Amino acid sequence: MKTILFILLQFLAFHLSAQIEISGTIFSENNEPVTGANIFIQGSYNGTTSDSLGYFSFGTDLTGDQTLIASFIGYKTQAVQLHISKNIQNLKIILQDDVSELNEVVINAGTFEASDKKKSVLLKPLDIALTAGANGDVFGAFGTLPGTQKVGEEGRLFVRGGDAYETKTFMDGMLVNSPYYSQMPDLPTQGRFSPLLFNGSVFSTGGYSAEFGQALSSIVALNTTALEPETKSNISVLTVGLQGSHAHRWDNTSLAITGELLHTGLSNRLFPQNIDWIKEPIISGSTLLFRHKTSETGMIKSFGSFNYNTSTLLYDNFEESKFQNLALTNNNVYLNTTYNEMLGEKWMVNTGVSVNTDNDKIVLENEPINTLKKSGQVKTVFTNFTTEKITTKFGADWVGYDYLQKVNIGGNYKFGFTNQQLSSFVESEIKINHILAVRAGLRAEYSSLIQQSNWMPRLSAAIKTGKNSQLSTAFGKFCQNPEEDYLKFNDNLQPEKSTHSILTWQYKKGTKSFRFEAYYKKYSDLIKYDEENSAAPENYNNSGSGYSHGIDVFWRNRKEFGKSDYWISYSWIDTKRNYLDFPVEATPYFVSAHNLSLVYKRFFTGIQSFASVTYSFASGRPYYNPNNPKFMSDRTRCYNDISIGLTHLMYLFNTQTVLHLIVNNMFGFNNIFGYTYSNTPDETGIYPRQAVTPATKRMAVFLISFQF
Repeated sequence: MKTILFILLQFLAFHLSAQIEISGTIFSENNEPVTGANIFIQGSYNGTTSDSLGYFSFGTDLTGDQTLIASFIGYKTQAVQLHISKNIQNLKIILQDDVSELNEVVINAGTFEASDKKKSVLLKPLDIALTAGANGDVFGAFGTLPGTQKVGEEGRLFVRGGDAYETKTFMDGMLVNSPYYSQMPDLPTQGRFSPLLFNGSVFSTGGYSAEFGQALSSIVALNTTALEPETKSNISVLTVGLQGSHAHRWDNTSLAITGELLHTGLSNRLFPQNIDWIKEPIISGSTLLFRHKTSETGMIKSFGSFNYNTSTLLYDNFEESKFQNLALTNNNVYLNTTYNEMLGEKWMVNTGVSVNTDNDKIVLENEPINTLKKSGQVKTVFTNFTTEKITTKFGADWVGYDYLQKVNIGGNYKFGFTNQQLSSFVESEIKINHILAVRAGLRAEYSSLIQQSNWMPRLSAAIKTGKNSQLSTAFGKFCQNPEEDYLKFNDNLQPEKSTHSILTWQYKKGTKSFRFEAYYKKYSDLIKYDEENSAAPENYNNSGSGYSHGIDVFWRNRKEFGKSDYWISYSWIDTKRNYLDFPVEATPYFVSAHNLSLVYKRFFTGIQSFASVTYSFASGRPYYNPNNPKFMSDRTRCYNDISIGLTHLMYLFNTQTVLHLIVNNMFGFNNIFGYTYSNTPDETGIYPRQAVTPATKRMAVFLISFQF
């Protein structure tokens, strides 16, 4: 719930009516109304969208000389100068066709983008922030898109048959090694960062750019906002704690600071859990965002995140038929600084440095396990705009990683390793003409620990199939170093590998988008072992393999019913792998063959309220049943969830105020994520089992926020 404050106050500023009304119409050069155009005051979030007749109206408390921006897909952005002192009515804005936007082909196979800058995107940052059931979590919102799995006990992204570790997160191009909070067994986690820290988010389900690596399946690339639009402060009171922030804006510089203290005690009493908490979860943290515009084209960005969370519970160790005290404490620090600048008319440089420290302390029955992860990165990328049709990007980065684990269970043990990862890449995009584009790239990586170089070609292409449609394809090779849990025992393991082949057809007209994507993914050199957690190096090898293929479908209509917005995503997958301690090739526990999400949103202008509903469905997932000789052949029941979000915008004590309620799994569906079996059979020779279920059937959080 840590991101709710920022989400709702951004939404408040965007929609809340004030004393001055601005209204008018927006038409094309052919004198046809433009439906769904974005109209807003530059440097603020005051604005709206046009209706089916091209009419728009919104309120603002801004006065004086202002710039009104009007934009829509396929048209050139228009800027209208206004002097605001009273209501402005009967504005008429004419948008001119942007031939390049309408006709240029865009390479997009395997990629969903949420951005305020590009006109051809399918999602925007507020779409991510205000999706019911996502709880303001970037990864939770992306989980409603095709290609993802519903793995309720994890909370992380599982993409196209890949495990959660196969998806990597980047912020302003820099790697984030620990994007999620640490988690207790069978309890979901969520991301550490608010989606409204970012003005663009790219979710690639495969076939991603050569600029990025060390991800077998997918990447999430987050781009932070530029200068804060204005000086402001806000405070929020939730049923789970307190949050506050302050942003200060100077001419070319801005600084924003946030803080939070969350405690689930009250929420756990309102909605009793099946968890025996000894010390209920406490989360505290803060973020710092510094921005400085160095020139007309240059920007320095610094970001800092500091998180602490702790909890203790009585863990039901059903496998060994006993209860154990289990405590978790985590400290996480992430810092990055980036610098972007144009070097003349043809060159651009992007460079950055980041550090990440993550310290987990787990205590099981007074026996501690301390895990310390440290990483640092230095990266530089140059982009050459050779011509309007040819762009070449190349660069290099260094990542240093240090892992140390101390285990005091049945003795004192220490495991660790250090790795220096060097990478370089080159990638060119060529628009052969307005209907055909090709992007080719090559990435090289070297690991000092593994002592192996890997070369990974990437190729993408797109061709227009009509005025509003195009066909895209992508192919690439990818590799990723084994997880720490295996490298700490055997540092002679080789990188795991995958090959992606993707074909995408997309249709986009006005506010309607349809996308169909088919893919095939092949795995090789996956980690295999005979005995879990064995310290013997010979226990681990790279003999694992697997495959994944399927289809993803996405449909969205932003203005079908006036001020409503909805999207539907569906995925079908067939995947098997022989890895870890699997005796045969099988579908892993985190994969369901069918996944469906329906997201519906509506803004009620008359009562200044917003509603969002998300329905999620997943077919049964496989689980290991020792009573069944056929490995991983049993399936859980289907997963169902209906979650809602309700928001009311108002002024209270002359202060912009938000009232917000979210309810997850409103109808209390009895979802089962899997089963845990006892290690000891009963008197009949049957191994007893216990269902893995959500901590509570439903959850609600109420919030009131003030901006001043």
